[in-house]
Amino acid sequence: MSAPQITQLNGEAFSAVRIRHTTPDPDAVIEMPCADAFSIIVQLQDFEAHRLWRGRRLSYSGGYRQGCVSLPFMGDQLRCQHRSGYDNLRLTLSRQMLDALQSEQGSKRIGVFRYAAGGVEDPILYHLAQALLPALQRPETANRLYLDHLLLAISSHAIERYGRIVPPSGKLHASLTPAQLAIAKELIAHHLDGELSVERIAQECSLTRSHFSRAFKQATGMAPHAWLLQMRVERAQTLLRALPLMPMAQIAQECGFADQPHLTRVFTRMVGETPSVWRKRQNGTMFFVH
Repeated sequence: MSAPQITQLNGEAFSAVRIRHTTPDPDAVIEMPCADAFSIIVQLQDFEAHRLWRGRRLSYSGGYRQGCVSLPFMGDQLRCQHRSGYDNLRLTLSRQMLDALQSEQGSKRIGVFRYAAGGVEDPILYHLAQALLPALQRPETANRLYLDHLLLAISSHAIERYGRIVPPSGKLHASLTPAQLAIAKELIAHHLDGELSVERIAQECSLTRSHFSRAFKQATGMAPHAWLLQMRVERAQTLLRALPLMPMAQIAQECGFADQPHLTRVFTRMVGETPSVWRKRQNGTMFFVH
């Protein structure tokens, strides 16, 4: 039996853990810590054999297909056996976090998530989980706005599809005033290091997180985290053009990137060429790349 491969990321009101285990002990019973929280478990590959108990009752015995999602309540005294190899992502969200989101949207708190015992195929949560994996692998490259955007999308989808809620009494109009938009852009521009949350910007604009996120995207065509990346790249372009001798690693640091490779990846994706090639072309010393 091999040891599991574990990568994880922890926040104030959530934790995300990816566990890959090719040969688990099929007889080991794992006690899950009790908490007033919900897990969203996404299977990243086929999981042939699994057992789950709630208290003393065997709740499920069987497998899951790749892309299947389970949403257990962590206060149910969960125990499980992994009887075959598996690879999954477990996102645990506190009830407090979900209640706050419901309050922002004018809805009542959810009781439990309802889903089939063997999981349910959910392409949306599967792709959102895939988008979260790079942040677990390299936490230093994930900015706070990007994580907030993903968590909001995951939570909202899970609540809408699986939670028992009361529809909001009034519909929020996703729009920002010019002053609110200016405040949001200025905050992002002055926090290129990524240590800025959606909640902080929303508070400055006197809006809820979910309302702000929708309104900002409507106004700019981008989610807040995408706008942040654009601001970083534009700042990098300014430095590349004005300071042709500044080392690339220093530019990456000045613009809030984790390191030079992170700058290169994002810059190339958004601009269409590497920072080095772009700098040489801007300074009239373009060369042939073999």
